[in-house]
Amino acid sequence: MLKTSVKKTFLTPIAALALMGISNQAIADIYIGAGAYQSETEGVPTNDDDEVSAFFLGYNFIDTNIFMFSVEGGYYDLGSFSGEAYGSNYKSEAEAYTVAGVAYLPVGPFLEVYAKAGVAFVEGETVINGDKHSDDGEEAFGGIGMSIDILDTLDIYAEYLVFDNEIESEIAGVGVRLAF
Repeated sequence: MLKTSVKKTFLTPIAALALMGISNQAIADIYIGAGAYQSETEGVPTNDDDEVSAFFLGYNFIDTNIFMFSVEGGYYDLGSFSGEAYGSNYKSEAEAYTVAGVAYLPVGPFLEVYAKAGVAFVEGETVINGDKHSDDGEEAFGGIGMSIDILDTLDIYAEYLVFDNEIESEIAGVGVRLAF
C-alpha cells in the first residue's frame, strides 16, 4: 500500500524522535494521541460524511507558560466514499501520513488553542466506472484546534484539518493526547 519513499520520508522523523528519547527529559516531552473524526470531501459528488480515525506521535521542543511548539508525525484516514452521480459509479478513498509543526498558545490554566501545519503524504484512489485513478502525492495540510488539560499528562482535544489533496479532504474530530 505505501510506496517505499513515503515510508522512508514518514519514518525518518519518527526515528529521530525515538533517538531523542535517551534522556529522561526528552522522554517527558514525547506525546501520543488518537482521535475519531468526521471526514468530508469536495472532490467526489456526494454529501455523505465518513467516520474515520487518526493517530500521531509528537515531541515538544518548547514548553513554556506562554508558548509551546512541537513536531509530530501522524496517520489520518481521510475517508471512503462511493455512489452514483452523473450516470457514473464512483468510489474514492484516501489516507495521509503527515509531518507537522504545532504551535500552542495557553489561554488559561487548563485550555490551549493551537495551529497545525505541515506536509501530508496522501495515498488515494478514485474509481469511476471501473477506471482507476491514483490520487497519491505530497500536499500541504493545516488546521486549528483546542485542548483541555485534564491532568499534566492527559489532554482532550478538538481540531479541524484541511488537506490540500486532489479530492480536497476536510476532517473534524475529537481525541485524547497522552504525554510521557
